[in-house]
Amino acid sequence: MLQNESNLYPYSVSDFSSKDALVVAPHPDDESLGCGGSLVKHIAAGSRVKIIFLTDGEKGDFECRYGEDYRTLRRASSHKALGILGVTDYEFWGYADRNLYPAESEVGERLIHVVEGFSPSLIYLTSPFEAHPDHRASFNAVWKIRKKIAVPILLYEILMALYPNTLVDISREMNQKKKAIGCYHTELIYNDYLSKVEGLNRFRTATLPRNVKYAEAFMLFEEKEHVTDTLSFKLLTAAGKGSW
Repeated sequence: MLQNESNLYPYSVSDFSSKDALVVAPHPDDESLGCGGSLVKHIAAGSRVKIIFLTDGEKGDFECRYGEDYRTLRRASSHKALGILGVTDYEFWGYADRNLYPAESEVGERLIHVVEGFSPSLIYLTSPFEAHPDHRASFNAVWKIRKKIAVPILLYEILMALYPNTLVDISREMNQKKKAIGCYHTELIYNDYLSKVEGLNRFRTATLPRNVKYAEAFMLFEEKEHVTDTLSFKLLTAAGKGSW
C-alpha cells in the first residue's frame, strides 16, 4: 500500500525557536544561507544561539580579487551578517578551507567540550548531500560523536537540496535573512547565492498553506532516535554519499 503524502514529506511547519541552538558552520555565510531565518526566530524568542565557524573560507576568492585581505574581509562580513541576525556568540576556529577532512576527529572532540559548556537543545549542521568537502567533513565530525553529545540534530541545506522531514516558516524573517546574506558581498560576486537560496526557500512552501511564503527545510534526527529506521536515513544511505 502506498503511503500518504504527509508520511513522506512535511505538510506543516515546526517551531524550534524556544530552544537554545548551536550552529556548526564550515564557512562564514553557511549559517545565513542554511538556517539564517530560523536563527532570527531563536533570537526573537529569547533563546541562546552560538555559532562555530570551522574555517574562514579563505579559498572562496577563486580569482584572487581581494588578495591577502580576503580572510579579514570574510570575517568582517560575518560580523555584519550576525549583527543583522542578532547573534552575538560566535567563534572562528581557523581550520584550513577545503581541507577540513583531516581535522574531523579534532573538531569532534572540541565540539564535545562546546556542547558540555553551552548545553544546546539542538544542533544545526550541514548535510552530507552537500558537494563541498568541508560541508561533508563537518557532518562527519558531528555524526561520529552524536552518541556522546545526545542532542537533536537539524541538518540544513545550502545549495544541495535535502529530502526534509521538517519545515520552518521564515516568511517574517526572510528579509533579515536576505540582508544577512547580502553582507557576504565578496562571495556574491562569484555566485548569486541570494536569489538561489531565496528561490529554494520559496520552493519549500509547496506543501504548506498559501500564507507561508518562505520556509527553511531540515532533516531532524532526535537524540534517542534509531536513525536506521527513519525514511530520511534510508535516503541518505541510498544516496551513497559521505563517510557516515
